[in-house]
Amino acid sequence: MPLPSPFAAWGQLSTERRRHIQLAVGGVTLSWALAALMACTTMQPQAPLYQQLGGVAKIEAVTDRTLDRVSSDPRTKRSFDGIKMPFLKKSVAAYVCKVADGPCTYEGETMANSHAKSNISGAEFDIMVSVMREELDRAGVPEGAKNELLRRLAPTRRDIVKY
Repeated sequence: MPLPSPFAAWGQLSTERRRHIQLAVGGVTLSWALAALMACTTMQPQAPLYQQLGGVAKIEAVTDRTLDRVSSDPRTKRSFDGIKMPFLKKSVAAYVCKVADGPCTYEGETMANSHAKSNISGAEFDIMVSVMREELDRAGVPEGAKNELLRRLAPTRRDIVKY
């Protein structure tokens, strides 16, 4: 005796029931097709932050200009009295590069140790952030990369600010 066709019962279903089955099969088919398309789509990995900032050279340029400005600003220059600026510029650039996942090696002290005797005020810190933001803008750094860098640097405030 031959086996019945799997589709033999189809004709016995109500029109409404067949419509529900067709919609369900169509939904499953569409879901699988979309999943296959998404799996085949190659997503471009986002470049490391230091590259989004323009690389090591641009990080160095931004930090140099930032330090030049804040070290000569009457509101903040007292913090730089007696500081060897070439060493500081190199150290800050390496720190920023490291924070941005760059290939730099920061060999300086922790932020708390290096600023322990500086008596940096919240206002002085905020001026430094503002100047750095301006210099990042001047360098043409994309808004998202600038904000991500500043977000990563923000926790240093608690280690640097003394009052």
